[in-house]
Amino acid sequence: MLCSRSSALQGARRAVVIALALAAGGCVSRAAPAPELVGTPRPPATVPALGAQVGFAFWVPDGPAARVLSLHVQENDEVEPPDAEPSDAEPPAQAPAPGAAPAEADEERRYVLLPGVELAPAVEQKVEKIASAYFRRTGKELVVTSGTRDPARQAEAMHELFRHGADVLGLYKDKTAVREIKSAYDEERSAEHPPEAMIAALERVIRAQIDRGVFISAHLREGAVDIRNRDMTPAEKRAFLEGVDEVGGVFALEESRPPHYHLQID
Repeated sequence: MLCSRSSALQGARRAVVIALALAAGGCVSRAAPAPELVGTPRPPATVPALGAQVGFAFWVPDGPAARVLSLHVQENDEVEPPDAEPSDAEPPAQAPAPGAAPAEADEERRYVLLPGVELAPAVEQKVEKIASAYFRRTGKELVVTSGTRDPARQAEAMHELFRHGADVLGLYKDKTAVREIKSAYDEERSAEHPPEAMIAALERVIRAQIDRGVFISAHLREGAVDIRNRDMTPAEKRAFLEGVDEVGGVFALEESRPPHYHLQID
């Protein structure tokens, strides 16, 4: 009975040694005498260098055929760095204070400027308010076809009015100035001059009027703007005029050739 228990114990120890060897990835075995358990001095402990192989010896008491299994494990020479501390240049994001309101976004512009159209600051403020009022009522944006004009642009605009047969005398308050410009247009037309020459002649008359302090149009004084209305329904036109009245300080005149609203800014 005693011999049977001893054999079982030895078998269990062999199994443990074999399992440890396999777990370490390989083993080398060599014969060795049984260690002296009493009175044998232990060698001083040494610290292995980085990258050196470290051996672990396991003694198995198996009678005369005792063996020592040496497991060779490669030490890792890489040291895990400590946790990185936050940089002073990039402080961690802070949560907004309780009850703080988000920054308000700029109001979106509700009108479109055609290429080359410029607006004076005072006119632009009025247009922005009118366009916002129109958008609230219709969900559509306005199209600005004309803004601040120099004499050349004013000459081009009046040439188009003359060419389309518009009632130019009824559009402008200063009838004398209008007739003067119309006379220059008729002379150029009678001479069958090209459009470029006709526009140049009108520009010369307009510049001469400005030199006398006469402004045929508020566009020349940065006080007017034209809004396209050819694609507006009757309901949208009413909505536009309601927006003009809401903003105030603006006189609206509907012109048909070409279709647009002429806004006079006070």
